[in-house]
Amino acid sequence: MTLAIDDILRKYGIPPAARIAGGMEAEVYAFNAEAVFKLYRGAERLPELGALMDFYQALAGDALPYRLPRIRTLAAEGDFCVTLEDRLPGEVLAAHLPGLADGAMAAVMEGYLDAVLALACLPLPDGMRRHWLLDTDGFSAFANGDWHTFLRAFLQRRLHASAACLRRDVTGWDEKLDRMERLLSQPYSGELRVVHGDFFPGNLLVEVRLPKSLPPTSRLPKSPKTSEVLEICALLDFGLFTMLGDPLFDLATAWVFFDMYDDLKIDARARLLERILARLGEGVRGRMYRYVLIYSLLSADTYAPDCSDGHYRWCVDNLNQAAYWEGMA
Repeated sequence: MTLAIDDILRKYGIPPAARIAGGMEAEVYAFNAEAVFKLYRGAERLPELGALMDFYQALAGDALPYRLPRIRTLAAEGDFCVTLEDRLPGEVLAAHLPGLADGAMAAVMEGYLDAVLALACLPLPDGMRRHWLLDTDGFSAFANGDWHTFLRAFLQRRLHASAACLRRDVTGWDEKLDRMERLLSQPYSGELRVVHGDFFPGNLLVEVRLPKSLPPTSRLPKSPKTSEVLEICALLDFGLFTMLGDPLFDLATAWVFFDMYDDLKIDARARLLERILARLGEGVRGRMYRYVLIYSLLSADTYAPDCSDGHYRWCVDNLNQAAYWEGMA
């Protein structure tokens, strides 16, 4: 059955003018003050959206100082999937970063770290018995091995298509891959927590609040236009790399995602790493390097299967960082 977008909107009583956002993932339309209507291309996405719906339902979001998404309803409509989801308030944090004064940026970094560390304390969702949320064939089930065993299997799957490009562009590719596999052959002895997998300023929403209303873990600097402050109020877009694993994975990737392409020109990686080590100690550095490298291996061809885009080059740059391999633990 083929339905045009206008037909689907008409069926649900949504005017085309209600569109508020759109992109690779979905078209988003205002439904009412509490909900949005999303239209995803590809009816084959129904199982993964169902897994995401169940995952959101199982999360103990009330344990966090900010809100998480929730899918209320899910259906297939011709070649599309449609959902009704909570409408989360706020503005994207990334839009507030350009032009911040140095002191304000320092406070943003502290609030950003507060937010990712808060997620690391979230209890595991009831009923989830696999490491990868969007696992459709069960290869990541807990019974198949620990976190390291899962990561080795995940890397083997993801590198099937991109290995030829990476071998061409990553210095010492075979030796590096062998070293990573040997490291991941050791059993994992740490705790399991929810790993968002895409924690960055574009997936955080902030609201303007009066200072007295802010919990300590959400406080960000004064807005340059007001005497109020910005509060992190929501975390968006769990999905492709959402896992149950070492919570340091999110901290490591949040570190390098903060200003991925150095658009802010503030040496964000060095500044943020200094703050992370001040909080958690030098002992986390090696594992953070490891997870930046693993993410770069896993995601190299995510957006361009022919390895031709900027994200692939960003991953290769990480994989060619000698300091990360030398300090990896």
